[in-house]
This record gives sequence, structure tokens and C-alpha cells, in this order.
Amino acid sequence: MNMKQEVVKYAKMCSNSGLTVGTSGNVSIRHGDMMYITPSALPYDEMKEEDVLEVDLRSGEVVHGHRKPSSETPMHSHIYAKSPEIKAIVHTHSTYATMFACAHKPIPPVHYMIADIGREIPVAPYATYGSEQLANYAVETLGDNQGVLLANHGVVAVGSNLKDAYRRAEVIEEVALLAYGSYTLNSVNPLTEQDLDNTLEGFKTYVSG
Repeated sequence: MNMKQEVVKYAKMCSNSGLTVGTSGNVSIRHGDMMYITPSALPYDEMKEEDVLEVDLRSGEVVHGHRKPSSETPMHSHIYAKSPEIKAIVHTHSTYATMFACAHKPIPPVHYMIADIGREIPVAPYATYGSEQLANYAVETLGDNQGVLLANHGVVAVGSNLKDAYRRAEVIEEVALLAYGSYTLNSVNPLTEQDLDNTLEGFKTYVSG
């Protein structure tokens, strides 16, 4: 499977799983100084390999592709520039995580699976979608985390490949749902730093379970 096919595959998975609706969200993968990213305003069920754009990360120019690149291309570019270890990005508007983003409330560590992403999922300040300001806020707030919320907007998950970035987007939504339920039951019990450290240590040898 080539990189454009992989972008289409995970974009469709986001749509089919409900992490995105309509044309919301976007997916990209990095290869050297190039980024392959989903196009703007094209429904995922209509997306094909030839619709994926190849963008030069140094200039921001489209190298190959006949469509307009995602409006969040600046955010993807800025995140890739932040760390060479980040090679894939999944941006969603998943329901429960976006509720926290709209409330400007970080997702607390109510479940151990969050440890793979961070101690909590922080919220970047609001800025207009597609703007350089949003891109800067996303990078600053992401820090060393593997995921971040965008205020009044959605979710960004990153990884060394699209499989990891997509999995983290799923985990963020799942933990958001559990946190929402905990708040509804008026009994939020976040895990401690030691709990999360122990979880990370266990993840090193995690196979199944």
C-alpha cells in the first residue's frame, strides 16, 4: 500500500467509525520533506488515491494533486516541523472529545489508556480554523503529548505512523466518553502520576488484554 492509499484508508476509517462526519477532519502522513494530506471539502466515501495532495513541507506548496488541500494544511505542517518523530496526523471532530474542547476543559486521566497520549488531553486556545494562529496554538499546547484538543473545534492525534495516530484518536474519544460519564455521575476519580507511570511501564511489554 502506498502513502496516498494509506491516507485514503484511514480517512475512510475515521468516517466509518464516526470520528468524523461529512467532510470534517483530515488525515496526513509525512515522508521526508513531503506531506500527503486529504483534500478540502470532499466526502470521505468519494475519496480516491488521486484526490490526495502532495505538499512540500518547506514551501507549503502543492507539488502533486488537482484538488485544494485541507484547510488545516498549515496546522499539519507546523506539527511536523515541531518533531521529526511525528510522521502521521489524524484530526477529528469526534463527539465527546469535542464536547470537552467546546467546554475548554482538558480530558482527565480517568482511564489508564490515556497514558499513551499524555497525563491529560489539554486544550489549545481557540483560533479560526485553517489559520496560522491555530497552527501555532496546536503546536504549543501539544508539547510532548501525542494528542491535543482544539477549543471549540476538535481533536488532533499524532504518531510515528497512521495506525498509531488513528488508534490515539480512538482512545481520546473513548476516554472523553468515560470522563463525560464520570462527570455526569458526579464522581471523577483521575489516576495518579504513579498510576500513569506504572501503565507506561506496562505498555512496554503489552501484547494483548
